[in-house]
Amino acid sequence: MKTFSFIARLSFLLMLLPFAAQAEGFQVFGVKSDFPLVDGQAQYRDVYVNMGTSQGIKVGSKLDAFRVLTTVDEINQKTGRNISFKVARLKVIHAENDVAVARVIEVLPPDATPIGTYTNVMVGDRVDVSVR
Repeated sequence: MKTFSFIARLSFLLMLLPFAAQAEGFQVFGVKSDFPLVDGQAQYRDVYVNMGTSQGIKVGSKLDAFRVLTTVDEINQKTGRNISFKVARLKVIHAENDVAVARVIEVLPPDATPIGTYTNVMVGDRVDVSVR
């Protein structure tokens, strides 16, 4: 009977895994950049996100990329709060069931974001459908 109870609980927890992954939201899981071989050649930065047609994304959809930064209370030596700020705007160029490839079309300038050292989209950035 203990074995059945354990298996039932394990099955229930495994069933909840997709919901746990969804709770973290949608984010960038890969970034690829090409390197121009001649002067004047366009340089693209493609971003792979874990959302796709199942979430209503299609080619041409606009996404916003946000960076989440954990603040630190240096006086009291404690972790502060998470802040989230927009770093870029993306346009979907390819979409499948649960994955999409988007191209960076606008990057916010360093003086408009809390951290100005890395001013482009990176793995781990959160993505949402753009409202503008």
